[in-house]
Amino acid sequence: MLLTGHRRPGSCLARPWTPAVLALAAAATVVVVPLVHLPFLALQQTWGVLPVLTAAGWATLAIRLLLRPQHSRTTGVWIMTVSLLSWFTATFGGLGVSLLLGLTAGSLAVARRPRPGTAG
Repeated sequence: MLLTGHRRPGSCLARPWTPAVLALAAAATVVVVPLVHLPFLALQQTWGVLPVLTAAGWATLAIRLLLRPQHSRTTGVWIMTVSLLSWFTATFGGLGVSLLLGLTAGSLAVARRPRPGTAG
């Protein structure tokens, strides 16, 4: 177990690191895009609570993906749901970058198959 310090050998490698990092990158992109002044955008979303909630959702799901890898399929579906909702809530999904990062992270989490002999 992670909190007690008792881990099986190789249990850290069995965690879905790639989808979690991609979901965190999507969250960071949604937070950064509204702060940058981009001259090619005629209409830029004002900084509000919706992009922050979207980024918090991605970050929470990324942490859940690492702490509970046995639920990676369900978490992956939620990551993809937040990604699709980000188109409406967070500057068109972080100009599409966060949307694509989130959909890729969710797809990798859903398609993940644990190695034989591991609990995750």
